Amino acid sequence: MSARSLSATELADICGELAGIFGAPLELEDIRALRRHGSFGPLQALGADPLYAIDLRRALAAVLAPASDEEAVSLLNSSYCQLFLGIGGAAGAPPFESAYRGTGRLFQGPADSMAELLASCGLQPADGFAEPTDHVAIELSALALLIRPGAGMPDIADGQAVALRERLVEWVPTLARACARFDRSGFYAPLAALLTNLLEDGTLALAT
Repeated sequence: MSARSLSATELADICGELAGIFGAPLELEDIRALRRHGSFGPLQALGADPLYAIDLRRALAAVLAPASDEEAVSLLNSSYCQLFLGIGGAAGAPPFESAYRGTGRLFQGPADSMAELLASCGLQPADGFAEPTDHVAIELSALALLIRPGAGMPDIADGQAVALRERLVEWVPTLARACARFDRSGFYAPLAALLTNLLEDGTLALAT
């Protein structure tokens, strides 16, 4: 079964789940659910496609490897903070488009253009999410809304969905390579690789 057979709603759910994973450290309840059920939520719809199955298995193995739920939380959360927040002084993988485009200075042109895209569709970051608009979680959340049937997006949304997928294709692979190099947990790197494949193999293009 190919991921290309998934519906636009399923693809929107997948983008939303990935946005949540890259947007904040997982809560204890999330990790307990992963360890108890041995599978992801909407992401599991990709598991029948060999292109994605290996990365899902690798990510799940990283969650299951620690002896306890609490140890898994500590491992994944410390990795998240090191990778995406720069805590601890080690090299990481900034989750901002501006880190990989142009001069590499954060919060510059990509953040401004993403803010314009959101405004054109009547969207804004969720309350309490204080990160710049070019954060990968915001871009994925916006893409999920733009491709979700029945979401009530304006007529401009179809063109913006295409533009947003294309801009993600241009920088997420570099983010994924940084995750592969610096992820200490073994959880985020395979999911970043999965996201890269999802963007590049044309599956999401069918929904935009």
